[in-house]
Amino acid sequence: MENVLEPSPDSSIVVFGLGAVGLSAIMAAKYLNVRQIIAVDIFDHKFPLAKDLGATDVVNSTRTNDLVQHIKDLTGGGGVDYAVDCSGVPAVIEAMLSMLGMRGTAATVGVPPAGAKISIDPMQYLLGSRGYKGVREGDSNPPVYIPHLCNLQKEGKFPVEKLCKVYPYQDIEIALKDLKDGKVTKPVIKW
Repeated sequence: MENVLEPSPDSSIVVFGLGAVGLSAIMAAKYLNVRQIIAVDIFDHKFPLAKDLGATDVVNSTRTNDLVQHIKDLTGGGGVDYAVDCSGVPAVIEAMLSMLGMRGTAATVGVPPAGAKISIDPMQYLLGSRGYKGVREGDSNPPVYIPHLCNLQKEGKFPVEKLCKVYPYQDIEIALKDLKDGKVTKPVIKW
């Protein structure tokens, strides 16, 4: 997000999928002082951590009849300035692209299934001056960007440790079950 979307502090962003990547996007938006950070997922148990990391609004997409309109309503009717999909689900990507506001930009980070297709209305993009990008590894230069992220973590501005839970190697089965059950975002096995 920091390298591709570059949201301004007065902007809004929606993040779909609250795994490690989506929660990192929320941390990045908070670091960049984005005014409105909307976190969307299908599991309510992910929302407390998303709020702790900087989400201003949380939405369970399974509990709204019209997700696009709901997000537009949250932003005052105009739609979001930025959107990030971390799910890779084609229907989510289509919804994300439909909720962009004027001059809005969306990015796909999640990996869709091979051969997946999405539909967009090209006039919506032309008349709305909207953009859509694919982003891999944050479009970063890892030898430069990873030390930057490490410094942010040391300064408390990128608290990735909140995503992790350390398990002794003997508890690997428990770690895998906790991951499957959604009790942990990133299990770390200590050998």
